[in-house]
Amino acid sequence: MIFSEFALPANPPGAVPLDRAQIWKGLEQKARDAVPYVAAITECRVIDEISDSVFDREVLLHGQRYVERVWLGEPDRVVFTRTDGPVLGTITNEVLESDGELTLRFGFALVIRPGDDLPVTEEELSVQMTAAYQAAVESTLAAVRAQVVEPAR
Repeated sequence: MIFSEFALPANPPGAVPLDRAQIWKGLEQKARDAVPYVAAITECRVIDEISDSVFDREVLLHGQRYVERVWLGEPDRVVFTRTDGPVLGTITNEVLESDGELTLRFGFALVIRPGDDLPVTEEELSVQMTAAYQAAVESTLAAVRAQVVEPAR
């Protein structure tokens, strides 16, 4: 099993400040359509609405199809459970606060689906996933910040 997490301050020096509600709105939008937020995801669509806070989505990630059950834990956590695809497991996106400072943390616990062979080892996949999640945290914050700035223009 591959475990990793990556966190960044939501409001680094010099950046347009974001509040929890703005970050949450971005996470919720990313859960429903990740394409504008994560470069590696080229398709994303909701395939089943279970409730207001739970739905299934299908994504195309690096050319591979995945189905994920998404749980929206407003105002601070989104959990994705991969139920189909070559790599299964759980991914979390969390808004954390410490001493008044907000942080966005992405974590994952993933495993190659039994019976599937990937062209990389689990160790190589771990390195790739960690880099991808760092990029996803950065791109998510950038996309949320762009949405906050755009209406002001």
